[in-house]
Amino acid sequence: MHFLAYLLCGITFIFFGTPSLIGAETALYAVPNPPFSFRDKGAIQGLSIDLLEASLVTIRPRFAQEEIELESVNKMYDEALKHPKSFLVTMVRLKEREQQFQWLGPIATVRLGLISKRSTPIPKGQNIIEVLRPLRIATVKETSSEKLLFKEIGTNHGLTITRVSTPIQAYKMLEYGRIDALIYTDVPFVYHLLTEGQDISQYRMAHVILNTDYYICVGKDISKEQFNTMQTQFNRLKEPDGKGGSMYDRIMANYLKGEMLQP
Repeated sequence: MHFLAYLLCGITFIFFGTPSLIGAETALYAVPNPPFSFRDKGAIQGLSIDLLEASLVTIRPRFAQEEIELESVNKMYDEALKHPKSFLVTMVRLKEREQQFQWLGPIATVRLGLISKRSTPIPKGQNIIEVLRPLRIATVKETSSEKLLFKEIGTNHGLTITRVSTPIQAYKMLEYGRIDALIYTDVPFVYHLLTEGQDISQYRMAHVILNTDYYICVGKDISKEQFNTMQTQFNRLKEPDGKGGSMYDRIMANYLKGEMLQP
């Protein structure tokens, strides 16, 4: 049985009298960011999609694949704004975005920072520029990680930075020693190591720039009653259920196996 179908069967709380969303008027927009949302063997899936569907379990059926669109973050953000009965996975809750959506979550906390091999010496420093100055680093173009780094270091930083188009390019450069470290978030990197069968203990989060939360954006035309039901159901996913943890823990473990980058 598909993992999500299994976990939804295990949800024992039921809400009655909640009006249904009209499926034809809703859509799910997703950005490529494994394990939160990605395409595998033609199907769009991911941690955030599982958590969204578990939060919607008493409101509407699961999303059919034709209701899900996976494209670049800029395109999906614009589409979600144009269709206010839609959902967008997954975003950082920034001040300038606050009034544009309702925010379901937090889905997960991620650490944004300097990821390196454990064998690579990372200098100490009073600020991020001093830490990075001797290193060859990579960033992924137009990601929140890159934008935050450039906000921190300014334009006249004098650092050796390679900007790449995809996270996979950055991961491979680090693996093969073409860079000393990359600026990115920890959860997607750990998921990549797991899918590649690599030893996570050989890598580390050498310097944390920011801890931040991911949320699911819920369209403003979805009623407050329905949103509150979703948030309540999401919160209950995190409650211990007598099975050695919570439903949320098991969804996370399905993708991350309890692994994380150590300092």
